[in-house]
Order: sequence, then C-alpha cells, then structure tokens
Amino acid sequence: MVEFFVVLVEPKYQGNIGSVARAMKNFGFSNLVLVNPPKLEGEARAMAMHGIDILKGAKVVKSFGELKGKFDFLVATSAIVAGDSNAMRSPVTPEELGNSLDLKGKVGILFGREDTGLLNDEIATCDMLVTIPASNEYPTLNLSQSVAIILYELSKLSNRKRLRKFRKAKKIEKDILLEKFNALVDSVYREDFRRKVAKKTFRQLIGRAFISGLEATTLIGVFRKASGRKKK
Repeated sequence: MVEFFVVLVEPKYQGNIGSVARAMKNFGFSNLVLVNPPKLEGEARAMAMHGIDILKGAKVVKSFGELKGKFDFLVATSAIVAGDSNAMRSPVTPEELGNSLDLKGKVGILFGREDTGLLNDEIATCDMLVTIPASNEYPTLNLSQSVAIILYELSKLSNRKRLRKFRKAKKIEKDILLEKFNALVDSVYREDFRRKVAKKTFRQLIGRAFISGLEATTLIGVFRKASGRKKK
C-alpha cells in the first residue's frame, strides 16, 4: 500500500501550516512532516480547525537533509516550470501525478517556502516534479491552496471506489427508451419534418450521454404515460 506524506520545507507562517492540516483533513490525509518550521501556537491551531490532530501529530525535522532515506519516492512541487536553461524543472500536472503514481511504500509530496519555494538542489533530489497550471500573470498559489489541489487529485483515486456506482443502461433499455420517445413524438407532431428532427435529436443525445439503467427505466415510464394520456 502507498502511504502519502505532506512535507512542508521551512514554512514561514504558522497560519499556513494550520491551513494545510485542515486541507489534509478534508481529503483524508494524515501524515504531515515539517522541516524547520516556526513555533506552532494559537494561530496554527485556529487555522487547523478539525485538522488539529494532524497538526499535533506532525513530525518535525531540523533540515532538508534529514528527509533522505525516510521515503521511497519524493515528489517536488513548484510554480516555476522548465525553461531552456533549466532542465530540472520539467513538471507534470496534479492530474497526471494522480494517474501516474502506481507505487508502494512512503511517498513524500514536498512543498517549498512561501517566498522562494524549493531550491534547485532540493528538486534535484526528488523523483518527480509537479506544478499547478495557473495564470501567467500570477502563477504562485497560497501554500494551503496548492496542497489542497494536489491532495484532491490524489484522493480521487480512492474516492472512485467509494462513490456510488451506476449500472449503465443496456442496449435493449436504450432501444425501448427510443421507441417510447418516438411514440410520444408521433402523438405530438403531425409534420414529418418535425418528427424526424425530434427523433434524431433525442437519438444523438442518448448516444452521447451516459444513461444509467435507473434513468432509462424512469424515462421509459414517463414517455409511456405521456403517450397514453395524449391518446386519451
């Protein structure tokens, strides 16, 4: 099983640390590592809200060097992407990160300082670099916002298993649905042109959309009753 750790490298503001703990709680992550953080007092606790347990359980190390050997895979984050003179900053997006991580062991997601971010030599020690696409005019996000976006993408992997699964409508159900809709159209319009347009439009809609079995059954019932009332 993969185990994710949020690693804040020399964060400057205790309020940001508390906000990160809150974001982690929102998305079901609990492992927080702080590299040379400021003293955590009332502001950090207030911003953490229900993530106070994550804040209290955070592991503190004095330097970046102490991270070596603690993780099986390291992911760096940066708002500064690659240029011709900096081959080390060739990133993936948060979505690509979530889709590409098929790992076991401890994975550290590193977030840099609020003012300078991660240094080049720190990024060079990591296995992957991820960036959040944002406006060219102001690409740097708040620390807790960056953490929330990346954890959201990672949480989607496990959330897909918990979300309610819908059975896709079978072909026979779609055929009956089209049949009942066509019967309703025939009872509403006298002109052949309008009938053809309505039938074609609905067929295209059904072809493009994801229709669940329950939705198909419900619509079949509606169209059947509507056609019956129209005949009366």
